[in-house]
Amino acid sequence: MKKFILLLLLVISAELNAQFQFNFNDSILVLKNGNYLDLAWSGGQNNAQFSEIDYDFDGDNDLFVFDRSHDQVRLYRHEVANVQHYYVSDPAGFLRFPAGLRYRVYCADYNQDGKNDLFCYTIGGLRVYKNVGNASIGLQWEQYSNYITSNYNGPELNLYISSADIPAIVDVEGDGDLDILTYHIGGEYLQYHQNQSQELYGHSDSLIFELKNSCWGGYREDVTSNGVFLFDTSGPCNGSNVPNPELPVGSEPKAHAGSTVLALDYDNSGVLDLILGDVSYTNMMLLINGGTVPNSNSDMVSMNTNFPSNTTPVNMQLFPAGFYLDVNFDNKKDLIVTPNANNVSENETSVLFYKNTGANNQPNFVYQTKSFLQNEMIEHGTAASPQIVDLNNDGLLDLVVSNFYAYKATNLKESRLAYYQNTGSPSNPAFTQVDVNFLNLAQSNLGLRLFPTFGDVNGDGKVDMFLGLENGSLAYFQNTSSGANPSFAAPILNYADQSGTPMNAGQYASPQLFDLNNDGKLDLVIGKKTGELMYYENTGSTSNPSFSLLNNTLGMVDTDSLTPDGYSVPHFFRYLDTTYLMVGSHDGAIHFYDSIADSLNTGQSFHERSADFLGLKAAIGAYSSCFVTDIDLDGHLDLFIGQDLGGLYRMEDEPGSTLSIMDEIQHSIRVYPNPATTELTVLSDQHSEKLDVYAFDGRWICTWDVSLGTTIFSLADFDAGLYILKGRASGMHQKFWKR
Repeated sequence: MKKFILLLLLVISAELNAQFQFNFNDSILVLKNGNYLDLAWSGGQNNAQFSEIDYDFDGDNDLFVFDRSHDQVRLYRHEVANVQHYYVSDPAGFLRFPAGLRYRVYCADYNQDGKNDLFCYTIGGLRVYKNVGNASIGLQWEQYSNYITSNYNGPELNLYISSADIPAIVDVEGDGDLDILTYHIGGEYLQYHQNQSQELYGHSDSLIFELKNSCWGGYREDVTSNGVFLFDTSGPCNGSNVPNPELPVGSEPKAHAGSTVLALDYDNSGVLDLILGDVSYTNMMLLINGGTVPNSNSDMVSMNTNFPSNTTPVNMQLFPAGFYLDVNFDNKKDLIVTPNANNVSENETSVLFYKNTGANNQPNFVYQTKSFLQNEMIEHGTAASPQIVDLNNDGLLDLVVSNFYAYKATNLKESRLAYYQNTGSPSNPAFTQVDVNFLNLAQSNLGLRLFPTFGDVNGDGKVDMFLGLENGSLAYFQNTSSGANPSFAAPILNYADQSGTPMNAGQYASPQLFDLNNDGKLDLVIGKKTGELMYYENTGSTSNPSFSLLNNTLGMVDTDSLTPDGYSVPHFFRYLDTTYLMVGSHDGAIHFYDSIADSLNTGQSFHERSADFLGLKAAIGAYSSCFVTDIDLDGHLDLFIGQDLGGLYRMEDEPGSTLSIMDEIQHSIRVYPNPATTELTVLSDQHSEKLDVYAFDGRWICTWDVSLGTTIFSLADFDAGLYILKGRASGMHQKFWKR
């Protein structure tokens, strides 16, 4: 963590002894197939979109990845050491970008200032942010427009782009400004919206568009397949090249559900060719432009439906999208292909990498891998969840990773557990992947989202396993290990409580074994799909458990706030004899609770200290889960976080960190740089607000007036140290450091 994370800090001296502070930490080595994973703790990928940006202003392009699975931003910093180039994951990088990004994001330099700007989805179209950062103040954004418009042969209308589509944002005619190629609302014809900045002003600092051709390339895409009709003469392809005046833009029936467009000069002819993906198909199609000079009217003259045919062709479930950028540091743009369809596509091996062995003006793509970056990660499909447990009884804590599902060809899903054995030492753990389908559970027909919890419930010194199932029930697996390899007896399904009634959470049970009432016996807490927690007290003994349902809405926890799906995942832990609770949820937030013991005795609600623990909801995206332990016995708690994209984050409690369990992100106000030296910039989406500035010891310093957008304040009269900003109207808290 090298950049300040926007924090909500409530400084109350009585709470300081309970303040945990966390930083991202990837120091635990992970070994897979004999190789160490360079990006082990970077969180996974599902439906990734690739582009480039120099976000740290060091002169080289870093890798920007937006995953439309649940709108996560991933950043991979380009580093060089001993002439070797490589990527380093920056898990906190999402905080450098505007909040609320959805569906698609692409980095490109529209104003030719050498800094890539941000082209984002907005309802029915395109929103653009201008990159106004630099090396001294860091990455900063200024909204250029919430809606990009275009002149549709007279009327100035929103430049329509379907939320399902990925358009080509590219200089079509070679004049230095960025144009847009996107399918019309019916999905059959590719429209060319020409940027008028050069024509009107002689420079590229504006985004003023005009529809120049409503059948660019002279082809039509079939409404029921991914077939393409070259030299088409229907509709706008009849030679008029403008919208039909009798058919207003936006009134056409929506026929084609989605397309992805990558435009590049594939054959060195000087004009742009197309690589297309279709929402219902696994292949990509190359269309060759028959023109010789950049213009708006040349036709596509040939097609290759098995692209690239010189190597392993694209075969991606489902809805492949192509991205053209240099990812292997040889200054030649490569081809990356990923699935653009949520929930129905590949998720463990979903990034095809084709190396460009030709040139940028005449590429030759050669297949390399189907899991670019993913093959360097802990990656298990969708909704990974960590459990830390000594599974083989050797005194070292191992890692078990469950998932909601992994893609299984063709169009099937399976849930399984992965076992990573700790092959390090008590103070220096290291994980080695031993089994990606532990106990062969993927073949057990137990459904999706198998969720384990471990604990010695029969007093034999070995951890047993309860498995939460899709149907809401629990399965009990007794540990029968006798040597180094863990083994378990056949499961007892529909595990029953003290009364003989099968325990059931309705759907998708998420159990945790934990001695909640601190009587020396492991109790069961079960998270429910609907967001609540069930509490079964162990009224038996340490060797003969018996679970009695005491509370069906434990602590009044409910992670189902906006949707029918809560997917609560409980994780209780103790620190300095105090019990805390973190609850994962479907929307990606981790809810943090304290005052557990007092509330447990009275049956009242737990005190929710943070509804978005560490502000990580935007990074996790969905299906959050966590596990807290001191895995390396250094006196600092480790926090393992499971998430939507199939991977894990690891964080560690470190004094002086900028992340605290009393903190959470508020996206309505941002401050940077942090630490600051001479001045501090405050970015607010409030029209007016007064911020009181306090020293860390509680002394009021001054009041700042902020308004919508950015306001810069001098720190010339501030001493070095930590300061707190408190909004009078909003109640928001921020903290910043003055060097």
